[in-house]
Amino acid sequence: MPKLAFIGSGRMAGAMVQGLLRSGACAPADITVIGGNDSTAVDLSKATGVRVASTPAELLAGADAIVLACKPQQFADLDKSYATLAQGKLVLSILAGTRLATIGTFFASARNVARAMPNTPGAVGQGISARCSATPLAAADAKIVDAILSGLGPVLEFPESMFDAVTAVSGSGPGFFFEYVAAYEQASVALGFSPEQAKLLVRQTFSGSLALLAATGETPENLRIQVTSPGGTTKAGLDAMEAGKFRDIVASALIAAKQRGEELGKK
Repeated sequence: MPKLAFIGSGRMAGAMVQGLLRSGACAPADITVIGGNDSTAVDLSKATGVRVASTPAELLAGADAIVLACKPQQFADLDKSYATLAQGKLVLSILAGTRLATIGTFFASARNVARAMPNTPGAVGQGISARCSATPLAAADAKIVDAILSGLGPVLEFPESMFDAVTAVSGSGPGFFFEYVAAYEQASVALGFSPEQAKLLVRQTFSGSLALLAATGETPENLRIQVTSPGGTTKAGLDAMEAGKFRDIVASALIAAKQRGEELGKK
């Protein structure tokens, strides 16, 4: 595996590093990270053994590929020396909403530029990532990108035109799911359960339902029908969800997230 340089050392960078080490694609000595004005890079180094750089030159010395993992709003203020130091290297960006053209303009001397949209369940190896690239990836570069991402979970390739939709569905999706879990637990407490009882009831119900969905290969609709008796309790709850336009609310959340990604891409 080539040497990797991470610009950024936050949660997703940490998840990617952990995935690379967990899969055996990299050893700690193969990875160098640089952070901002906080302790994240040092903390990641203590947890994994990867190296910490203090300057762009130190970070990119000997690196074959760069993972751009800072916050999207930090990209505009990125040290301009990175542009020159990236000559001949592969750049993989995980910045939401930041287009390949924008990244490619900054890293004009890179051998190729790719984008990925991972999600936070990748921290436990249960995520999913999408990737695209400015020009078709050479076989060796595709291997590098997939090695970086596969430690997080499955990897799918999409055209960049689909990335705002990917960001809405899988990138932002965990946030929407966690909000639903929080709402469900809050409503369960209102029914008389203690917070700990609600936590166990709700989370096991959700994780078990997802496991059942995966094990049976059934559609969600078929499994819903199987548990819904005419005139029963599930039917009463589903009727309330329909009256509240639950599916419309879900669709509006995805549309809003996609539109925000489009707005970010224009900045």
